[in-house]
Amino acid sequence: MVDTISPNVIRTTDVGSFPLVTIDLPRYTQGAADLEDDQQSEASRYFTLQHNAAFTRKMRALGPPNSTPCYVQSSFKRDMLSQFLDPIVHHGSGLQKQADRYLWDGTRIQVPSEKAQVAELLALKHGAKTICQECEIDYIQYRACITGPFEMASRIWRDMGVGPRYDEPLIESFATIVYAFMKNAQIETKHLKPLIITLDEPSIGVAGIGDLFMDTATDARLNHLIATWNTILSTIPSTYYRGLHLHSSPYHQLAHANWNLLEAHHSVIVSKSWLVEHDKYIRAAVMRTDGPTFSSDANLRKAWDEIQSGNFLAYLQPQEEMLHYLEAVVTRYGSDRLPFAGPECGLGPWTWKYGEEMVLANLKNLQQVVTRFNQAHEL
Repeated sequence: MVDTISPNVIRTTDVGSFPLVTIDLPRYTQGAADLEDDQQSEASRYFTLQHNAAFTRKMRALGPPNSTPCYVQSSFKRDMLSQFLDPIVHHGSGLQKQADRYLWDGTRIQVPSEKAQVAELLALKHGAKTICQECEIDYIQYRACITGPFEMASRIWRDMGVGPRYDEPLIESFATIVYAFMKNAQIETKHLKPLIITLDEPSIGVAGIGDLFMDTATDARLNHLIATWNTILSTIPSTYYRGLHLHSSPYHQLAHANWNLLEAHHSVIVSKSWLVEHDKYIRAAVMRTDGPTFSSDANLRKAWDEIQSGNFLAYLQPQEEMLHYLEAVVTRYGSDRLPFAGPECGLGPWTWKYGEEMVLANLKNLQQVVTRFNQAHEL
């Protein structure tokens, strides 16, 4: 257990992607690249300003000081894959990029470890003091999500028109790079401290991918992946949570990997005995991210017209629903196995008019539900 956090207080957190609909995307992505290269340019200043402003809006909604927000991911150009693959293209070898497709030349993919930087965290490092002053907190406890080697390798095969496969050398190439990104993502200053470092592998177990593995101790590919994860996760000290983000229920064998916080969708259920036996924790996914909440008899055309005119309050997820989900998870696992609650996944695709406002309103509802729950149960 992370020794700086009470095992019973439930904190709010989120997954990361956010609807950055008002940014100048080419300028924003150029600024991220400049910041990763330690270049002080007009674009890097623009990126830092825009990222930190969005992060502050999100953290305020989640409720400082009892929140652990993730840095802000864009759904376009700076998504969970491009923000890690682009530095390889720019500074490493083995990958090329053509029309937003990543093409592998068959050699070992590599990048200098000092170039494996997350610009969003560098922006937070620069602006953390100001954000803390604005939010009236002493320091930010953040979550960082680092895309895993299997996810990166799967993107390469998709872009090259190849179906799902498990390629050990390719995954090992990416593992070295992911290790460097994860190590560099641990930025600790007076005003900025990591609390959750998450390995993102959402494709594990989903349709078409799950067939690559068998849930048995003799599955060489799964054993190889677990060993690869353990090498990557070894860079995270015991004072932080080591997250694993999935979109489906984990294979039982994945308990042998050295993560300790399961982050998954609301529909993902594991047994409490499994968590206890392997000393794992779980984040309660209490906020849906599949879109606005519509009643079963809603006129969808009328509803969307109302949302895009700014009358969206009726289409937010009700607090009662979030509370029901939270109480169900606490009943199933106990508060001692539940350090965090948040959305089931990212909210970057909410790019419709007033989408960001809906995201922030839902996150505020989440914060109020968690606060009420903590107070009612004296956590």
